[in-house]
Amino acid sequence: MAMSTAIDQVEFNEVEGPIAARKLSVYALSTCAFCKRGMQYLKDNDLAYRYVYLDQLDFDLKREVKAELKAKFGDIKLYPILTIDDDTALTGYTQEKWAEALGLPTEQE
Repeated sequence: MAMSTAIDQVEFNEVEGPIAARKLSVYALSTCAFCKRGMQYLKDNDLAYRYVYLDQLDFDLKREVKAELKAKFGDIKLYPILTIDDDTALTGYTQEKWAEALGLPTEQE
């Protein structure tokens, strides 16, 4: 039986989109402008994703989720955190980096 992790306990908000080929998860802060831009970028590119505002989680759960992310992906200093298929993590929102990681055009016309 697989151990339940703190991340498994998080109730993510699902955003539907026609492109759902990859499992995209965004760990964001509700007050973060870069987080909002990153999620808008995913939406503008028709990608399905899920997100959670870490600052709105219970303190202990938030601490556990951050520890799990750090253990899996290394030190995370910037938000948002975008995980792709649970094996790649990008920290901070930079359109060029997200586009490259997601196989999207780097320049929006």
